[in-house]
Parts: sequence; structure tokens; C-alpha cells
Amino acid sequence: MRFVKPSVADSALADSGERLRQGERAGVEVAEAKAPVRIRGGRGRQLARKGLQRISIDGALGLAASGDDMLDALAPALPSLLAWRIPAGGATGAASFYFSVKGSGGSAELQLFPRMESLRTWTCLRRDGLCGLTPDEASVLRHLLGRAPRSSRADCVTSKPKPGSKTLQVGRRVYYRSTIPVPDFLASLATVETKATDSSSYLPRDSVMALRGAEVDTRVGREDLGEWCYLA
Repeated sequence: MRFVKPSVADSALADSGERLRQGERAGVEVAEAKAPVRIRGGRGRQLARKGLQRISIDGALGLAASGDDMLDALAPALPSLLAWRIPAGGATGAASFYFSVKGSGGSAELQLFPRMESLRTWTCLRRDGLCGLTPDEASVLRHLLGRAPRSSRADCVTSKPKPGSKTLQVGRRVYYRSTIPVPDFLASLATVETKATDSSSYLPRDSVMALRGAEVDTRVGREDLGEWCYLA
């Protein structure tokens, strides 16, 4: 289970949040009878109740939020979540949860599917000077672009200006839309495990990276996913 710091949740997502993907959501549903947690609603916005506690679930963003600590309500689901593994197909099938690629021959568009680093949540994170890119997402990204030469370029967001950068104001903080060498982007890539610095780099808000002069290695193995990946 991965919780979001209260300071980065917007008004629609209250004080804390967590990513609920296929297996994680399934694990919570399996544990309903033990919790018991009752969930109402369809695939969009849903409301789960345990006693007096309410947990709002935003299916579109893949986030859950509550004004109270969700750990007590969700703890009974942990054994099922930890025991759950992706069916036959393993890491090969897991790749589609992380990215898709368009184009080839040194020019490509990489669409990433991060849990937190996108759209509204991306804005909240940049505004608060935080990063929500998880280690498994960073590991996959480094695997995809790890063989890119120094001459390759990637569109990203940086903490300080680069040649040709455009200013990007997020709250009181200033970032820059930049195009930098892929090796530099990977070396400065911020994650939840690193402290943001003046040299940090981030995914674009829409998580789409235009790549030039970089071959993308889409063959993702189990060893490329890391311990944070629930599909490994």
C-alpha cells in the first residue's frame, strides 16, 4: 500500500491517498468480509465505509482518500495483497501497466503510466516541491532509456533552466520545460526516495516524453521491475 502525504492531496482527495490498481483493488474486495469494508458505486467515484469512516475512491485517477487513517480499515487486506501475483505472462504482461511506445528508428513518443506523477496530482506534487515517482517506475524508465547515447534528447521538466527552456509556474514554484540529453535526465530523475534539488528532473505533466535519437528497449524482465512492483 502506498500513501500520499496530506500536503499533496487536492480538495477532491482529502488528507491521504493511495494507489489501487487491479490486484490491489481485488485484494481489498476479497478482504471486505473480514474488515468489513462496504463499497458503493460503479467504476468512477465510489465510497467505502467501515463503521463511521468513509473512504472515497476515484477510479479515474486510481486514488483513494479519507479524513482518517486508512490503515486500520485496509490492514485486513494486506495478506491478500501480498499473496497476489499476476497470472501467467508475468513481467511481459506487466509492461503495459507502465508504458506504451509510438514510433521507432530513433524517434519515439513514450507514454508512461505513473501512479502519482500525472495531471492533477503532478501539479500538487510540483507545487509542494515533492515527487511521487516510485522506485519500480523509475527502474522501468531507466531500463527503457538506459542505452540511449549522449546525443539523444528527451522532453521533460527541470528545476533549473537549460538552453531553450520555457518557464513553467506551478503555485509559487518555478520549473522549466526542457529538452536535455537522455543520460542527464536519467541521472537527475527525482523519485519518492530522493530529495528534490535544483538539479532534479521530472516527467512532463501528461507523462508523454518525446524522444529523439534514442532507441527504446521495451523488453521488460522481472529483474527490471524492482521490489515495489506488486506484479513481479
